[in-house]
Amino acid sequence: MLELWNNWYETLASVEALATVIAFVLVGTGVIMLVQGRRR
Repeated sequence: MLELWNNWYETLASVEALATVIAFVLVGTGVIMLVQGRRR
């Protein structure tokens, strides 16, 4: 049971890290689009 909990926690941590990376990419893309839009 403890092994299953540890495995689940590691999976949750990896998913959270992946979500954080995706969030940073989305924010970065939004900022770049805003900057390019203001230049024109």
